[in-house]
Order: sequence, then C-alpha cells, then structure tokens
Amino acid sequence: MIRSAVIALAAAVVIAAPAQASCWKAEQVAAAKVRDMETMLMVSALRCRGNGGTMLARYNQFVVQSRPALIEVNNQLRAHFVESVGAGRAITAYDIYVTKVANRYGAGADGLSCEDMSSITDAALAEETSFDALSALADRAGVQPILNGPVCAVTMASR
Repeated sequence: MIRSAVIALAAAVVIAAPAQASCWKAEQVAAAKVRDMETMLMVSALRCRGNGGTMLARYNQFVVQSRPALIEVNNQLRAHFVESVGAGRAITAYDIYVTKVANRYGAGADGLSCEDMSSITDAALAEETSFDALSALADRAGVQPILNGPVCAVTMASR
C-alpha cells in the first residue's frame, strides 16, 4: 500500500514538473535581443541624462511609438519562462531575468559611450516599429543577450 502511494506520488511529481531544460526558440531569442536593447537604452538614458542631451525624452518617445512590438517582446519572453519553469513560477523567473538584464547595464554598456547610445536611440526612433524591425536593429547594434539555457536547434525540411 505504501509502495503504491509512493509510486503514485512520484508519478504525479514527474507529470506536474515543467521541463527544466526548455530551449530558447528563435522568436524568443529575438525577443531577448530586443528586450536587452530596450533595457540598455533605458539604463543609458537615465545614466546619460546629465550630459545635457535629450536622450531620456527620445527613449520615452521610442517606448511609446514601439509599444505594440515591446508588448510582443515581453509576451514572447513570458512564454519562454512558462515553457521553462511552468506557469506558477514564470512571472518570478521573468522578473529575475529582466532585473539581471538591467543590472548588466547599470555601469554602462561595454565600449559604448552616451553618444553611441544616443545614436542607437535615434536609430530606434527612425526604425519601423514592428517586432521584426526592432529585432533587426538589435542585431545591427550587436546586442547579445545572456540566455539562461540553450537555443533550440533549427530543423530544416528536406525534399
């Protein structure tokens, strides 16, 4: 009887446990790049506001004009964390992730000055406001997000 209960409990835990090694899908990696770039610009706008420029105002304008794409970015990231740690822990995992991204840029972005950040902000403002366009801009800006797991293998269909 006890053995049956232990086996049933173990099976329930296995069924309820989310996959811990969920890989990052291509669209989730793109979302991570855009989120990383947006956070880099936000932290830089705050850090560089004493330089007499208008970067903070331009950053805020970027966020307003790109809101639908940025919402899509956050939805993609939340989906990754639901897949990775389960719905019950996804929001906490997401919050930890975005905090780590912000902390990464707290002391500035390696090798990039306030003027460089201002140029990226201007490019973001001039860019089409779609998810794909912002992802392409993040690629051109050389954004490399730190992912907490592997990237999914890309499979190609053959004839």
